[in-house]
Amino acid sequence: MARFVRATALTLVCLAFAAPAEANFICDFFSHLARQTKRRNCWPQPFACPDRHDARTPFALMVHNGWRLQNTLSDNHFIENTAELAEAGRLKVHWITTEAPQQHRSIYVYRTDDPELTAARITTIQQLAARLSIDGRMPNVLETTTPARGWSAAEVDSIGRSYRSSAPEPRLPGSGGEGN
Repeated sequence: MARFVRATALTLVCLAFAAPAEANFICDFFSHLARQTKRRNCWPQPFACPDRHDARTPFALMVHNGWRLQNTLSDNHFIENTAELAEAGRLKVHWITTEAPQQHRSIYVYRTDDPELTAARITTIQQLAARLSIDGRMPNVLETTTPARGWSAAEVDSIGRSYRSSAPEPRLPGSGGEGN
């Protein structure tokens, strides 16, 4: 009889502890089933926004890099080996501070081999930008290691002059019927 009482007590204890675990399993199963059903019914919507964001991110980076190249002042914009701006540099700083879209009004200075020269160039640009600023908001002046693409004004002028000097003299066709 003692064995029967011990076995019955052990069985009741096991059932007492097993019942809540079984109820949680069933509850979790139906909760999971309901969540999966809802996800399937609204399927592409929860994933569309993150996908759109991921697809647009490279374009935002490309736009930023394009404006950085557009607003970079390199050696061609300064008088040789000095911090003084040439006319092309002054015009570019003027354009950036007055005409560029407000969100893209950052001026980038190409880093030189001499850190002191780079710092002096940044100071020169900050002073000019402060004078040119219309609304009182001065653009950021930052250092960059990405060189601006382009040529100096002297090179462009030399190419233009060479092109014009190599053009043949204009002539009218003769009256002999050439070209008829």
